[in-house]
Amino acid sequence: MTSMTRKFRISPAMILSIVALFVALGGSAYAVGIGKNSVRSPQIVDGAVRTVDVRDNAVNAAKIAPDAVGNDELAENSVTSQQVVDETLTNADLGAASVTSSEIADGSVGSADVSDNSLTANDLATDSVSALEIQANAVRAGELGGIIQVSNEVAIKGDSNASTAVACPAGTDVISGGFSGGFYQVHAAGSYRSGNGWHLDARNEANNETKIQVFAYCLAA
Repeated sequence: MTSMTRKFRISPAMILSIVALFVALGGSAYAVGIGKNSVRSPQIVDGAVRTVDVRDNAVNAAKIAPDAVGNDELAENSVTSQQVVDETLTNADLGAASVTSSEIADGSVGSADVSDNSLTANDLATDSVSALEIQANAVRAGELGGIIQVSNEVAIKGDSNASTAVACPAGTDVISGGFSGGFYQVHAAGSYRSGNGWHLDARNEANNETKIQVFAYCLAA
């Protein structure tokens, strides 16, 4: 009696179907094996959680370690005055030349906030310093410009009156003045500042004519 043996060949399609079945069963079994909230920090490999794995607004201050956030973690212009605690900023937190007049409230800077000798003429507005801002004896000759003397003279007849004046040149300011007469009998009726110069009114009590001279002392600007 002859027995016939039939050979059974597995087709490629069958192989793919079997592989797909195992993968499906394995995936389901793995998912079913993980309970809710059963994955904790020890089960997560360091560095495995990326930005895309974190839900928006899921990380708050309680999740951030102290001093863990540096400049590199902050977006440009993301920190405003509302995020800064009052009185917590010092000079070390400010960049060079980062504070301008627009950041300073009017009248908030006092003498204690200004370093000695830190202000120069370039920092002062024109005519902003008056005598009230200058300490007694603070201005010495070394702080003043040169002094120029100018004069003018006229003849004055005996037993007569005469007047004369002199002006300081451009770029100077009159600070004082005076006069002189040819005789002791010549007397000043008036010697005073007039505009940017000096004026003289005089009387000659002598019989003879002489000259009177007026002076002005001018300070260079």
